[in-house]
This record gives sequence, C-alpha cells and structure tokens, in this order.
Amino acid sequence: GYGGNTKAAIIRIGLKEMQKFCKVFYGDRQIKDETFLESCGVADLVTTCFGGRNRKCADIFAKNIAAGGPKGGGGGGGSR
Repeated sequence: GYGGNTKAAIIRIGLKEMQKFCKVFYGDRQIKDETFLESCGVADLVTTCFGGRNRKCADIFAKNIAAGGPKGGGGGGGSR
C-alpha cells in the first residue's frame, strides 16, 4: 500500500480539484475557500477516500488491474 504522505498528497489533490470544479461550474455563486474546510469538503473527502463505497470499488478495480484482469471501459455486451 501507499504510505501516509502519499495518501495525504492524493487527498490534497482531490481537494484542489473540488475547488477548481466549483470555481469553473459554480463561479457565479462565489463559493468561499473556507467552505472546503467544513464537513462538506475535507470531511467528505476523507470519508470517501478511507471508507466510502467509491474507495472500496476503486480498491477492487485496482487489484483486478494489477492481477491482469480486464481494464473495464465498456459495459453491456454484444457487438454493434
């Protein structure tokens, strides 16, 4: 697994991406940077990274890729 510093760096990048997303798509609402330090920002990000179903799905996906499994990208089946 990754060490604590690597995990912290990834979470920091995620927080910066959240801020950028909000500025691009909701810039007219003038969202304050402090908002991201509230429970709707850092707390949700940490919860998602360490215990949410998205993290669990990502972990399974990464282990599958490492084991040489399918890389995804599709869904459904059949040819068209």
